[in-house]
Order: sequence, then structure tokens, then C-alpha cells
Amino acid sequence: MLNKDKKIKIVADLQKQLESYPVVAVASIKSLPSKQYGAIKKKTRGKVSVAFARLSLVRRAIQGSKRAAELKPIEDAMGDGCVLLFSELDAFKLYKLFKQNKSKTGAKPGAIAPSDLVVPAGETNLAPGPVLTELKQAGIQAKIQGPKVVITKDAVVTKKGQPVSDSAAKILAKLGVEPFEVGLLVQRVYDHGQLYEGDSLNIDEEGTLARLLQAHQEAVNVAVAAEIFNEVSTPIILQKAEREALALQKVVDSKAGAPQAAETAAPSAPAA
Repeated sequence: MLNKDKKIKIVADLQKQLESYPVVAVASIKSLPSKQYGAIKKKTRGKVSVAFARLSLVRRAIQGSKRAAELKPIEDAMGDGCVLLFSELDAFKLYKLFKQNKSKTGAKPGAIAPSDLVVPAGETNLAPGPVLTELKQAGIQAKIQGPKVVITKDAVVTKKGQPVSDSAAKILAKLGVEPFEVGLLVQRVYDHGQLYEGDSLNIDEEGTLARLLQAHQEAVNVAVAAEIFNEVSTPIILQKAEREALALQKVVDSKAGAPQAAETAAPSAPAA
């Protein structure tokens, strides 16, 4: 139980960070085990300060800070199971940091599969016994081979978007399969006067870069074909004109020299 002095200190510490960092975000830690939460904080230390406190104290800190008006959207996004993030990183780098620092975890009964949960064929570390029945209940074909159990065929134990059954969760745990990822989910970011929703920050950087490069190349091609002169197209247009001029000169030279060559090569008339 927090006494009055501790509450005052927590609010004061939060206000100091709210007024010190240019980037403030709210993230959800619902369903995030404490072990993974600690690991993520450790990995991001030095880049992001993560603050967890009672919702009432967080609201009090935001409302009492000098940035209360501009951080109102952050306050509105706060709820149970949320933390505040403070950083110098911009919104996109902040989101990427937590996206890259997710942890693997096992499947719990009732959890919705993010993709098809597949148990591959092959040898397992399971000892023969009642586990064969458990495998069968989960829809997995298996047989005993020597001292071990071997899965004879790839099996989809849960389809994407479907809840994980008790039998599937149990056997996945025994096989050591951790198909789920857990982490801090960035929900809203206030970055130097600009507000971003978390979903808008989830960008495929490689795909976006590839599309930009393709669009740039197509624009250059159009500019060259239409002879639109700019700093990129002008050198290409001039090179193209030079090649065409040289090719034309070769044609002219070859045609100009052909009759002369024929005249030179013509045999002399026989003497009368």
C-alpha cells in the first residue's frame, strides 16, 4: 500500500520525465508475463524509459504537468495494464524497437492462433506411453520407434484465427513449441508535436524502400522518354542523344563510303 509521500514522489518523477523527453508513448502490457516484461525493459534500457504506475497517479502526473494540453491524447489512451514510454527516439524507431524485442511464449488454451500452428514430422524427445494418446487427441500421427516417439506427418493442430484447444496447448508445451510472441504493444506516440497511432507506425521498411526505388526508376524512365530535363534525367538524355548521334554517324559514313568502295573494286574493261 502506497502512502501519501510515495504517491507524491511517483507523480513528481513522472512529471519530470513528461517534461524532459520529447517523445512520450503509451503501451499495453496486458497478457505480458513478468519475466518477459523484465527482459524487454533490460534490452531497451538506455534507449527508452518505461514507467509503470497506478492509472490514477499517471493521470494526475499528466494533468499537473506543463504539457497537460498537448499530452491529453496520451492520457486518453491510458488504461489498465498500460505503461508510459519516454524516449529521444522518433515514433517510428520507438515502435520498431519494441517490435524487434518480442519474446516467444507457449500457447494457452483459448488463445487465438496468429498463424497455422504446425507440428513438423520427425523424431521427438517424448518417451513412449500415454503421450501417444495425447498426440492423437491433438490430431497428430505418431509411432514408437526405438526408445522415442516419432511424428510421421506434419500436423496443423490449430488453424490461423482459431482458439487453441486444451489438447493442442498441452502437446505443444510438451514438444517445447512456443508459437506466440509477446511484448509491449505501442498504442499511441506523441513525437515533437505530432500524434501517431500505433498501427500507422507498423511499416515494412524493406518493402516500402523497394516500392520507392521502383517508383523512382519508373519516374526517371518517363522523364527520359518525354525529354523532361532535371538533375537526374538530363545526363541520361544527353548520353542517349550521344549514342544515337554516333549510331547515325556510322550509318552515314557507311553509305557515303559504299559507292567509292564499289568503284575502287570494279574490274578494268578488257582491251579492244
